[in-house]
Amino acid sequence: MRSQTWFVASLSVAIGLLKKKAHSQRGGVQAHIPCKFAVAGKTFPAGEYMVIAASHQVRVEDANGRIIAVVLANDISNGSAGVNGRIIFHCYGDHSFLAELWSPHQENGRQLLTSRAEAELAKEERGKYLAVVGEKPGP
Repeated sequence: MRSQTWFVASLSVAIGLLKKKAHSQRGGVQAHIPCKFAVAGKTFPAGEYMVIAASHQVRVEDANGRIIAVVLANDISNGSAGVNGRIIFHCYGDHSFLAELWSPHQENGRQLLTSRAEAELAKEERGKYLAVVGEKPGP
C-alpha cells in the first residue's frame, strides 16, 4: 500500500512538471495586463493572462488557465519578442484592443484581425500603442 501511494505521488509530480514545461514551450507570453481590453468581441478586466500563439490564431487564458478567447491572427515579421515576449494593444481613449503577440518561442509574431468596434473608433480618433512585456515564468 505504501509503495502504491509513493507511485501515485511521484506520477502526479511528474505530470505536473511535464504540464508546466509544455505550457511554457507552446508559444505563450504570460503578463499582467494593466487595463481592461477587448478581444474576440469580449472585454476582459485588467489582470494576469497567458496569451498563446498558435497556427493562425491567438488564444487567451485567464489566471486559472481557462481559455477565455480564441481569435484568428496572421503571421507577421520584422519585430522582436525580446527575452520574455510582448503583447501589443491598440488604445483609443478608454478602449484597448489586443493587436499583436510576439512570443520568444516563435520566429514570427501574430497580428490579430481588426474588429468592427476598433475600426469604428479608429475612424474617430488616432490610436496609441501599449506594449506589455511578458513576465519571466515562475520556478
